[in-house]
Order: sequence, then C-alpha cells, then structure tokens
Amino acid sequence: MPYKYKNYIFDLYGTLVDIHTDEEQPELWVRMAKKLSEEYGADYTGADLREKYLLACKEETEALTEKTHAEYPEIKIENVWAKLIGNEYAVDPCSLEALCIFFREASRDKLCKYPDTDRLLSELKSAGEKVFLLSNAQLFFTRKELEEVDIAKYFDDIFISSDNGVKKPQKEFMEKLLKKHGLNPTECVMIGNEVFSDGGVAKANGVDYIFVQDGDFSKII
Repeated sequence: MPYKYKNYIFDLYGTLVDIHTDEEQPELWVRMAKKLSEEYGADYTGADLREKYLLACKEETEALTEKTHAEYPEIKIENVWAKLIGNEYAVDPCSLEALCIFFREASRDKLCKYPDTDRLLSELKSAGEKVFLLSNAQLFFTRKELEEVDIAKYFDDIFISSDNGVKKPQKEFMEKLLKKHGLNPTECVMIGNEVFSDGGVAKANGVDYIFVQDGDFSKII
C-alpha cells in the first residue's frame, strides 16, 4: 500500500513496546542497597539509597541545565550510580552498564512488543520508507531492551535522549535527527503516545504528528 510520508519517526515505550516499571517499591531499593554493598562496598539502607538517588538525579539535572541551558535536559543515569558508589571507587563503564541494567530489570515487571509492531515496521521497510526511533530513554536500559524485543533491525537510525543531553519536546533533539539524515520535515511524521513530548517536538520542527496508544496503528496501516 502507498504511504503518505517518506520518513517515519517513532517513539518507543507505550507506542511500539508495552512496558511497566515501578521504581517506588521499597523492595527494589533494598535489593539495590545489597547490590552496592556486595559489589562496591557502599553502605546504604534501602530507604537511604532511594533518597540519595533522587537527590543525585536532581543535582545531575541542575548541573546539565546550567551547562546547556536546555529546557528539557536528559541526564545519563550511569552518572548518578557512579556518584552513589562513591568517587573513591574506580568503576569501569561495563560495570556501570551492568548495574543500570540490574536496576532496570529489578524494577520492571512487563516488557513486550504490541501485537502489530513487527507487521507495521516490516511493511514500512518493505515499502522503502525510512524508519527512525526518537526515544526519551536511558541508553543503558534501552539498548538491551531493544535486543530483547528484537526490533532494532527495523530502524535506519536510533536516537536516545540520554545520549543527546536533551529529551522530547526539546526542538533540538528531533532537529539533530533531521539534519543528520537531510530529511525534509514535510516528508516526515512523528508517531507516539505522548501528545506533550511527541507532538510537541514534532510541532517545533514542522513535522506532522500521529497519536497512537497501546499499539493501535489503525491510523497508519
């Protein structure tokens, strides 16, 4: 079937992939405190770790905002964990990535593709359309989750907010993708389940927006 656009820019979570996480459960922070103690010698109770984690996230965000003046900054969560482990410990990137993944998987109780995700993406690719991912996410979390749901193969390029220092609806996030690939905004469409972030970044860049939710792609296919 003929498609209206040449370039399809997708959100990930809640659009192509169904996920549920709970970072407020006390048991999660008890597990993380034990993990930090056993592997890095850091001394926290679960409640104390959660408090320090939230504070570190706030401090990282404030520092990044001061540096970039972005309205919607996106920190790297591995920097937060490195701070919590303590500067006296030399932590290599692989160890930090493993720690971030452990945290994500401990907080997550659902991760799966929506039933029509593969069909939509494969049909777009078969029709010769360009397919991109523009996700507000943490690289260390999302890289592995893309492998688990096996959809990375469909994308011509993947843009993750933590790798770019900003997140949707910051204009520059999508703008970077458009410029890198020389895309005409009038030939692009943003597809996502968040009107504020997905619709906002599309509008800022003169790109059409299609609202989809829970894998309902009836407006596209």
